[in-house]
Order: sequence, then structure tokens, then C-alpha cells
Amino acid sequence: MPLQKPLRFSASAISGAGRGREYGIPTINVNLAAVPEEMEEGIYACLVELGDDPKRYMGAMHFGPRPVFQDSRACEVHVLDTDIETPPAEVTITVVAYLRSIQNFGSVEELKEQILEDIEQCRAILGAS
Repeated sequence: MPLQKPLRFSASAISGAGRGREYGIPTINVNLAAVPEEMEEGIYACLVELGDDPKRYMGAMHFGPRPVFQDSRACEVHVLDTDIETPPAEVTITVVAYLRSIQNFGSVEELKEQILEDIEQCRAILGAS
């Protein structure tokens, strides 16, 4: 569901566990301290700017705990249709639409299937805007 007013924030990229890349869905992890306080945990469609690159890329963002891995809160964004070898020092994220709440899944494969569905939903939302 589109947000009444998109949230925009910039954050430094930080190191992650590398699981996204391992499963074929790489993400850029961002500093949690930069996430706006009013943002609810969940999965979002967003636009992403990478460092000084003026181009805006479509993205899928996860903000919250990672229950499948029994891991703490994180904010991480998957940039659609772009292979990023080296994450930029900073990213700017414009959160456009809330997709769903954080869920637990019985396996990594179930999680991956859901992420692929989320990505297609992001593509449909962002491609239409």
C-alpha cells in the first residue's frame, strides 16, 4: 500500500552477513540509526540512490528482525536489476510503499520464494510510478 508521504533518508552502508548474496538476492545493509523513527518494521518498495550516482534504482527493503536466521533487527535493501560489486559508502532511500509485515518461514527456501514475490510486487508498484 502506498505511503501517504514517502519517507526519504540517507544512511551509511555497513557490513552484513552476506547471506543475501549467498542466496542470489544481494542486499546493501544500512546503519539502523539513520532509519526514521516513525517507520514501522516491514517489507517496502523503495527507490535507491547509490552514493554520488544521480540515477534512482528500484529496490525492495527489509526493516526489522530476521526470524528465519534468529538474527537481530536490520535495514537492508536489494537493488533490482543491478549487480553491485562494491556497496557505496552511503545510500539514499525513498520508501514508497509498505508491502507486508515481517514473517517467519519454515526454511530459507520458503523465505527466498517470498522475497522473489516481494521483488515482483516492488517492480509492479515502482514501474507504475
